[in-house]
Amino acid sequence: MRRVVHELSFDLANDIALALAGGVDFSKDLQVQARDFGPLAELHHAGIIFNRHGWLKVGRHAELLRAMATGKKWFSASGAQGFVTLTEILAQHSNWTEFAMRGKKAAVEAGFAPASAGQLFGAIGELRGNIEEHSENIASGYMAFDALHGHFEFVVADSGIGVLKSLRTHPHFHYIADAGTALNLALTEGVSRHYDDKDRGRGFRTIFIGLANKSEHLRFCSGDHAREFRRSPDMRVIAETRQKAASPGFFCSVRCTA
Repeated sequence: MRRVVHELSFDLANDIALALAGGVDFSKDLQVQARDFGPLAELHHAGIIFNRHGWLKVGRHAELLRAMATGKKWFSASGAQGFVTLTEILAQHSNWTEFAMRGKKAAVEAGFAPASAGQLFGAIGELRGNIEEHSENIASGYMAFDALHGHFEFVVADSGIGVLKSLRTHPHFHYIADAGTALNLALTEGVSRHYDDKDRGRGFRTIFIGLANKSEHLRFCSGDHAREFRRSPDMRVIAETRQKAASPGFFCSVRCTA
């Protein structure tokens, strides 16, 4: 019997990560192909090594994933995909300039207005700033984009201390016991480990507000929880916080439609 080919989603990626962490061998029972970049990037962030798993077909994302595995700046020949690390940006600011310029061009060619493309990279820059401010492991930070036919996806992530441990450094939040509560608080107005210091970071809320009306799917992950915002067919935003397979630091995935 021919195996059914499943499309990789965030839910399926989570099931796969949990199964692999538990030592489950499902290679004979599962065949997966990945069209969207976000779920693949989340598997990468969880430490899944793609060339070890024949059941997963990554398609056009193969070169981008190889660049992410090597941790070196990379752009596709078509200009539709790109990757850079914070280490490279801090060593040479022109690496950020190149990443942003190429990414904006890719978004415009995918159908986004130039102003919208600029706003997307403004949000990426703010997320990068939060890694520098809060992760305590700047060298682990990275960002990537993927543009295709009316869609633009990006991820910004690090393997630092994560949202829970970061918020718990502030005495007002020392009581927080789980990453889900920490994510919910981090997306609340004005909450940050430095929220009472006017000269320090203000958390993720302002970034979320800037992206909410531009995206069809926002996913913030830290530790063993994810906070998701999905746009329904009637344009309502549906929010949900759920447990997931544990992953290091912080991971943000955003998918937008032109």
